[in-house]
Parts: sequence; structure tokens; C-alpha cells
Amino acid sequence: MAGRTLTAGAADVAGRIGGAVLAAIRHELGATQEAFAERVRVGLSTVQAWESGRRPLVNASFQDIQRLSRQLRLAGAPPSLLHVLEQGLLADSIYADMAAGTNGQHPLAAVVPDRMLTELLAWPLTGAPPRQLRATKAQLHVAAGARDDVAAGLRRAADTSAGDERGAMVRRQVKFLVAENPASVEWVRQQAAADVRQQPDVRSWSPAWAATRSQAVTAAHAGDLDALRRFIGQGLDDEAAIAANLNYWAYWVGEHHVLWTRDADMIQPSQDWSGDRLLDSLVEGIVHAPYRELCAHALWALLRSRRHLMARPAAAQRIAQAVDLALNAVELDDAARRRLEQVWYLTESAG
Repeated sequence: MAGRTLTAGAADVAGRIGGAVLAAIRHELGATQEAFAERVRVGLSTVQAWESGRRPLVNASFQDIQRLSRQLRLAGAPPSLLHVLEQGLLADSIYADMAAGTNGQHPLAAVVPDRMLTELLAWPLTGAPPRQLRATKAQLHVAAGARDDVAAGLRRAADTSAGDERGAMVRRQVKFLVAENPASVEWVRQQAAADVRQQPDVRSWSPAWAATRSQAVTAAHAGDLDALRRFIGQGLDDEAAIAANLNYWAYWVGEHHVLWTRDADMIQPSQDWSGDRLLDSLVEGIVHAPYRELCAHALWALLRSRRHLMARPAAAQRIAQAVDLALNAVELDDAARRRLEQVWYLTESAG
């Protein structure tokens, strides 16, 4: 991919995400910029430049960032928000690489974002902060023209990406990031139509499996369940695929502690996650998510492989209540209904 990967729009965004997260943390601490500057032992102009993105925090030295993190912890900043700040700096670095341009690999071909990082990357385009910041005063103002420039550059990156796994990663992520950009509506529509025409074989894992899963979830958000049900019927037809789906979902909700660099990481054996966050997500998802039928299959697979999650009576009761609500209050196809009935029996046997 020769030449600049994105236009100046990416340069307008790079550095501003971390600054917006830092400002949100400062507000949570109840500090003015002056008091905050004194508390973290920097000048007022430095805090102002960090928060505005004029002097991107991501460009500070490792030592300075670590010093700031220590001062924030001492000031009482919640660890959850400090993690968002860390991921916000990663998002800034990705946008900075886009703005710098490269003759090699696109930045989105080198990382598999989890939900938090994805929402941080989408924030400049959608105006919606990640869910961890929604109870704060987080704000990120990006001019509509800059948003459209970034989206246009992302679309070009997807259109010119290679036909290999790395290219598939770029295309999959771009489709999600520009989905709510008004200037991208026609492009998104064309991509969705092309996806429907292709319908790749997903009976075994491949980069197309991951892309098809993502497309099916996106279609479910739009009210089309056919693609989701087709993926479930074909893409979750063997134990390896079931494990890959579960492993990726655990990564998506933040169960994993190491950043993935390729989609194929989801098929690597990994038991180093507890399942607690995933359980919370799936229990809510079987009732409220538009892709609830996929949640039903994943919940069954999770509890089948990690029965300890039902060991506490309160947890088993919470699962059973959600299953009962899903079975009686929402429309499900026969396959999802059978999976939820199996979950019900698992909770009963656990009790």
C-alpha cells in the first residue's frame, strides 16, 4: 500500500483521544486544570496542551507517562479509568501511524482491537465515548470535515488492502468504524451487498470466518437475522469453531491481557481467562442484544466448558432468570431456543 494511508483528517484526530480521557479523569477527581497541574507536578500549559491534543500525551516519554500514571493513582483515579487512558494512548498511536503514512502495512492490519479499543477508535467518528466513560463528562469534539476525511481514508485503505489475512483484518475493522459515518452510507451498503453475494464457506476457520461473523453481527444490528442464523448454522458446526467463537468473545470483552496481532489468534488454545466478564456480557445479551441468538450459543459453550461459573447459587439463579426471560419474552429460532434450554438444565444440575 504505497503513499499516505490517510489524509490530514487522521492528523487532526491523533493525540486527542488520550487527552479527552485525561480530561474526563480530571473531572472525576473534581480538580480544575490548575489544581490538576499542581497535583501531577507539571505546568498548567502542559495540562491544557495534553487535554486539547495540541501536545499529544502519547508523544511524551515513557518515563513521563509512567510518572503521570503514578500521580493519578495517588490522586485517587479509578483503575478502570486508568486502563481506558492506557488504551486511549494506544488508539492515538494507531491514528498517528495512519496520519504519518507508510509504504508497508496499514496500522489496522497489525492489531485486533477488543471492544474498548474499538470504541476508542470509533469515538472521533461517532462522537460516542466508550462505555467505560459514559458516566463521566468525557467529550471529544472533532469537526465534521475531519471525520469525513478520516472515514474516506479508511474506506480507501479497505478498498486497496491485500486479499490475505491482514487485508481481511483491515476491511473488517473499517466496515465497523465507518458504519455510522453519513458520508460512508453508500460505501457501507455496497460492502454489505458484496458480502451477501460472496457467502464464503465458514464450516472451518479461515480469515473469511472471522469476517463473516462480524458481518452477521452487524446485519443483526440492522434487523437482518438471516446472516446471523446462516453463520451459526455453518460457522459453529464443530468444536474448533465453537472454541474460536468463545475465545474471541472473551478477548472482545476484555478477558485477555495480551493484545492480539492477527485474527488467527482466536484459534490458538487459551484457557488463561476466567469467564466472569464474558458471562456478564452473554447473560445480558441473550435478553437485550440484537444478536441474542449468537449469545445463546456462546453462553451454552461457556457454561459447558466452565461449569465453575455456576457454582455460586446467586450466579446460577441470575443465569436461570435471564434464560427464562429470553425464552418467554423474545423471538428465537429453534436452534437458539434449544441452546437456552440446555443452559437451563445446566443451571438446574449445578444447583
